Amino acid sequence: MTRLTDIIDMDPITFEVLRSGFRSMCTQGSAMVERVAYGPVVTEGHDYSVSLLTANGHLVAHGTRDQSPHLGTFESTIKVALEDVDEFRPGDIYMFNDPYRGGTHAQDVRLIRPIFIKGKLFAFAVALCHWTDVGGPVPGSFNPKATECFAEGLMLPIMKLYDQDRLVKSSLELIKLNVRLPHDRMGDLMAQYQACKQMEKRLFEYVEKYGQDVVLKAFEESMNYSERIFRKEVSQLPDGVYEFSDYVDADEGQPGHPPVKIHCKLIIKDDTVTVDWTESDPSPVGPSGVTLPACLSATYDGTLHTFPHLVPLNHGIIRAMKVITKPGTVTHVVRPTPVAGYCAGAYEKVDAAMMGAWCQVWAKVDPTRVHAGTVNLQNCVTGGIHPKTGNTYVSYLWLEGGQGARSYKDGPSYAMMTYAGGASNQPVEIHERWYPLLYTKVEAVKDSAGDGKYRGGFGIYRNYRMTGGGRLSIHGDREKFTPYGLAGGHNGGPNILILNEKNQGGQNLGMFATNVTLQDGDELTFYSNGGGGYGNPLERDPNLVLEDLIDELISMEKARDVYGVAIRVIDPEALQYEVDWSETERLRLKLANRQDEEGYGPGQVHPYGKRVGA
Repeated sequence: MTRLTDIIDMDPITFEVLRSGFRSMCTQGSAMVERVAYGPVVTEGHDYSVSLLTANGHLVAHGTRDQSPHLGTFESTIKVALEDVDEFRPGDIYMFNDPYRGGTHAQDVRLIRPIFIKGKLFAFAVALCHWTDVGGPVPGSFNPKATECFAEGLMLPIMKLYDQDRLVKSSLELIKLNVRLPHDRMGDLMAQYQACKQMEKRLFEYVEKYGQDVVLKAFEESMNYSERIFRKEVSQLPDGVYEFSDYVDADEGQPGHPPVKIHCKLIIKDDTVTVDWTESDPSPVGPSGVTLPACLSATYDGTLHTFPHLVPLNHGIIRAMKVITKPGTVTHVVRPTPVAGYCAGAYEKVDAAMMGAWCQVWAKVDPTRVHAGTVNLQNCVTGGIHPKTGNTYVSYLWLEGGQGARSYKDGPSYAMMTYAGGASNQPVEIHERWYPLLYTKVEAVKDSAGDGKYRGGFGIYRNYRMTGGGRLSIHGDREKFTPYGLAGGHNGGPNILILNEKNQGGQNLGMFATNVTLQDGDELTFYSNGGGGYGNPLERDPNLVLEDLIDELISMEKARDVYGVAIRVIDPEALQYEVDWSETERLRLKLANRQDEEGYGPGQVHPYGKRVGA
């Protein structure tokens, strides 16, 4: 049995107190952001992250509810600060959002505070918020038709916002002049500033109580602890090369909108992990690729989903993994290739492909560590003039959906994306209060879950009516290449956005609509992804199929044609049904023979969706 004293080189009680304290101080900073910020994306959706890094830019901790797409980029952020700032001083705050050198996309704006102890640089606090808008030609700054980053809003190098806690007014005015809703953005900015100060205060308290040397030792031992545990577990896994591919639906910048492949090669050798992304497709012309910092973040995130006990991410995990990319590919785009839609595009696919590769490893050891594909982010933004106030509004909406099934249990329904587990949906009441729209229905999407011995979770259906005009843009994905199933499980259902569906089926806007004009009375209908299934659907317990049918989550056709379960109707109005066991046995034998003949066996999928990956 491994003891804590065998893994760390300091008093174990002090270590645990400080290791937990570092995360706690980040969590308090996150709470400050949430409670002080103005934008519902932050206050309700929790699209923020706060982190603590060493003076040389090594990640120590982050908050418990922070978003993983941000976390692996913070070291790149501080690297830029260390390269670009001639002299840090106590009380300074720097602002930054350059995706290519140290970020994700321009909407993720970072505030950086150097923390000094006895006149010497000791650590960095970083507070990040997703700003609903950073300018550009479309409200919300998600521009699926962009072919250059110059069409995605304001991008900031490392620039000073506070000089020894005195506001640099010219920096503030630069922001105000380039974003929609400057009043809201100033609220978000001040929340980030206070979060950095809160973290500095807490760190001062730890240093005063334990001493500077002990706190620095705890920084390093926190990283060492994670690295040693990770390497030990990896050393017990089978060596080999494991590969998995996933796809962005389309490159909107190219004629014909071809799909974009993301290919992961995971190499395990002894206690070393190497991840090679160089066989991925060239950079898309449109804004679906990821910068190097974002690719790194997705790589660490996809890995830690299968090592959940090693969360939070810190530098110990980062230095235990070698990541190889090729500049000019979809997993390492370079300026000026646009990247605003990265999180719905290649980031989610890097994350998913990383998990798909780890699935093959854990299938040999412990299948309970993995799950099938999950709901994809949809960045749906509506903006215009609010008819009641006469002021500009920008509504940024994403939907929950189905998580992937596990080897032992169904996937959760109506949940956030796997890589944004700390995020929340934005309540209907808040949306109706802030924006000119009225919801008419929110419910599950029938038959959207990926089929399997264990099914995926169900997607969500939202329908709302505009009570004023505006313009809509969306950068989503997984309408075509839907969340993958595993071990013979089927893919989950697609993301779909329809304008005025009640009018002869309406217009399918797809996942890359740009600047669509909306009129008062127009209705938008959104169907979100169901999660992928796990295992052969013909092995599912018929009673579970019956339960889903009674709950009106699946159709009679799905029960019969996919699961091979014959249902006898007793009283349809009272939703009284029962399984016809003899007919089910006959039906399942027939479908099993069909699987053998037509190839719907393990690793394949019934033609309700497209199979992605190995």
